[in-house]
Amino acid sequence: MHAEAVQADATFLKTARTRLRRAVALGQDADGSAAAEALAALAAACRIAGLGTPSERQLAAALLMHAGCAVESGAMREAGGAPLAVALAALLHVWSGRRCHLVRASDYLALRDCTRFAPLFALCDVHAAALEADLGEAELARRYEADLVYATGRQLLSDLLRARLAADGMAAAACRPAAEVALVDDLDAVLAEEAASPIVISAAGSAGVLDAATLAACALAEELEAGRDYHIEREPGWQVRFSADGQARLDLLALRLPVYWRHPQRRDDIVSSALLARDALQRERHYLVQEGRVLLADDGVLRLLAGRIWQFGMLQAVEAREGLPLSAPPRTVARSAVQSFLPRYRRLAGIGASLRGMRAELRDCYALETVALTVHPAPRAQGRYGYRDAAAKLDAFAAAVGARQARGEALLVGAPRTADLAAVGRLLAAHDIGFALADGREPEADAATLAAAAAPGRVTLVIAAALRNGVPAEPDEESDARAPLHGMLFEHWDSARTDAAFFAWCSSGEVFGAASDELLARALPEWLPLPVDRLARAPWAARLLFRLAQRNAARQASRYRASLALRERQMDEQLAFAGMG
Repeated sequence: MHAEAVQADATFLKTARTRLRRAVALGQDADGSAAAEALAALAAACRIAGLGTPSERQLAAALLMHAGCAVESGAMREAGGAPLAVALAALLHVWSGRRCHLVRASDYLALRDCTRFAPLFALCDVHAAALEADLGEAELARRYEADLVYATGRQLLSDLLRARLAADGMAAAACRPAAEVALVDDLDAVLAEEAASPIVISAAGSAGVLDAATLAACALAEELEAGRDYHIEREPGWQVRFSADGQARLDLLALRLPVYWRHPQRRDDIVSSALLARDALQRERHYLVQEGRVLLADDGVLRLLAGRIWQFGMLQAVEAREGLPLSAPPRTVARSAVQSFLPRYRRLAGIGASLRGMRAELRDCYALETVALTVHPAPRAQGRYGYRDAAAKLDAFAAAVGARQARGEALLVGAPRTADLAAVGRLLAAHDIGFALADGREPEADAATLAAAAAPGRVTLVIAAALRNGVPAEPDEESDARAPLHGMLFEHWDSARTDAAFFAWCSSGEVFGAASDELLARALPEWLPLPVDRLARAPWAARLLFRLAQRNAARQASRYRASLALRERQMDEQLAFAGMG
C-alpha cells in the first residue's frame, strides 16, 4: 500500500511538471496561472517530504521570485523559512525547463540547504548539488551538471573567470557555470558584502617598474598635505579624494613617476596607496610585520583593499614605509564583480529580510523590482543613549545584562565588529556573567548556539555574520525550556537593515549608544559638531544623530558599490581590448 501511495504521488508530481513545461513552451503562462497550479503540487510535495506545509507568505514569495522580483520578506519564522521559498521558486524554474543557480552567503549555508531539501528535490525528480571549497576539477564539473546548484556568488564568479582563462588557453581545465536563472537568498547580505570587492585571479608577476613607481609615489606623498590636497574617506572603501589644488599639484609632481604611471588614473591609484599606507594603516592593528613580511591583520581591511587599491602598490607602499624589500606584485589575469556577473543571467530574482535603502540600487544595477510581503511585526527597540562616554556605557550595559539574566531572561547580545564582540565578552566575564558565543567562524557551532539562545537565563553573544547560520523561531510559551528572547545591541551597526535583522530574532530589544561610538565619528559630516555633554542630557538628539549616521553610511556604501561597478565595466572593456576578456 505504501509503495502504491508513493507511486501515486510521483505520478501526480510528474503530471504537474509536464503541464507547467507545456504551458511555458506554448507561452501560456504569461499570467502565472500555470506556475501557481504547479506550486500547489509542490506544496503537497513538501508535506510528503516531511517539510510541513508552506505558508501563504512562502508560496507568494516563490511565485514572485519565479516572476523575477526581489522580495522583501521580513523574518520568515515559518518552517523552512526563506530558504524553502527559494527552493520552491527554483523547482518552478526547473520544471519550466530552466537550470538554476541558488546563491547563498557561505558554503555552509549552500550545503545545509541542499541537504535539508534533498528529499523534496528527489521527490520532484530534480537533481540538486552544492559546491564546496577544494573540490577537484572533475567533481566540480559533475556538480555543475545538476539541475539546481547551490553555491556562493564568489564561487560561481571565480569558476566563470577560470572558464574564460581555459577558453583562452591560460588554464588547464574549464568549470563553466551554465544556467539560465540565478536566485539569491539573503539579497541584502550577499549584494551588500560580496558586491563590495571584485573577484581577482592573479598569476605570479615581476616587480619591474612598480618598485620605482612605489618609491617615487611615497616621495610624492610627503609633499601632499591632508586637508589641503586630499582627504581620506574611511568608509565604505578607504578612498583618497584629491581636491582641485591637490590634482593641480599632482599634475606637476607626476613627472617624477615612471612614464607608465603618469596616466591620471594609474597615478591617482599609486599615490593613493602611498597616502593610505602613511596616514591610514596602523601597524599591529591593520597589519603585522613578521619575518620580514607584511601580513594583514584585519579581515575588514583585507576585504576593502583586496580590489581597487591593494593591487596598485598598497602592499609595496607598506613595505617601503617599514623599510622592507619590496615584493613582486601579482599580475591580474582576470577579474570581475558581482554587479557585472549577476545581471548576465537571463533571469535574476531573490529574497531578503529587509531591503530598505537598497531598492534603487536593485533596480538600477540588477534591473530588479522590489515587492514587500506582509511581515511579522518586529519589536521596536528601545534606545538608550544617555551616556557621556564609552566607560559609562560599558558600566550601564553590564549592569543591564546582569539584571536581566538574574531574572531568568534569555538574552541575545549583538556587537557590530569582532573587536567589539571580544570587548563585550571581556566585560561580561569581568562581571562573572556567563555567555555563549556565536562569532561567525564555525557555522555549525553558530547554528547550535543560536538554536539554544532562548533557554531561560542564557546570554548569547553574536555578530551579524553568525545570524545567517541560525533560524529565528517564535518562543514557545507553553514550554519552560524556551523564554522570550530579549535583544541587547551594544552599538548600532552601520546599516539599519542589519539592526532590523538582529531584532527580528527577538520579542523585545534595546540598543545602547554613546557620543563616543565609532559610527558617529565615521559617518557624520566633519562640519557637524558632537556636543558630548548635551547629547548625554538629550537622548532624543543622539537618536537622530545615529539615524543620520546610518543613512550616511548606507549612502556611502551604495556609492562605493556603484563606483566599483563602473570601474569593473571599464576594466572589462580594457581586458577585452587587450584580448583577455
